[in-house]
Amino acid sequence: MRIKPTYLKAILFLIITLGGLELSAQCKYFTQRKCLPVLAPYQNNGQINTTVLFEGDSASVRMTFFSEQEYRLVVCSHTSLGDSVYFKIRDLDNELLYNSEGKGNVWDFKVNSTQDLTVDVIVPRQSNNMTGLPQSGCVSIILGFKP
Repeated sequence: MRIKPTYLKAILFLIITLGGLELSAQCKYFTQRKCLPVLAPYQNNGQINTTVLFEGDSASVRMTFFSEQEYRLVVCSHTSLGDSVYFKIRDLDNELLYNSEGKGNVWDFKVNSTQDLTVDVIVPRQSNNMTGLPQSGCVSIILGFKP
């Protein structure tokens, strides 16, 4: 039996789409179980940015912070990525405001004026990876505020 190329493309599309949905669902579950509790006593602002990253990858997201509001920023990563995941906060002039490397991935802060900031998440390569294949895992950026 021979499969027509059109059907083969449709089957491959479905496999890729369903695989992506499964990863997305796993990351959502991971975030709800492991990451959201770290926000307490801050309240989630309703935004959860989650993606799958590999060793050596980075991701950026721009977020708006409002004046005189107290925030907690949490970057939560799956254990498969190790303990070395960190984040940097930059203003729109690309000036570094905070670097979490070696300080943990929770930062409590307050901004003096409303502004957009960029959160860069960095997943370094692991030196103890014996497989030679890059590890991957869910990474979530969660923002909370004090009501």
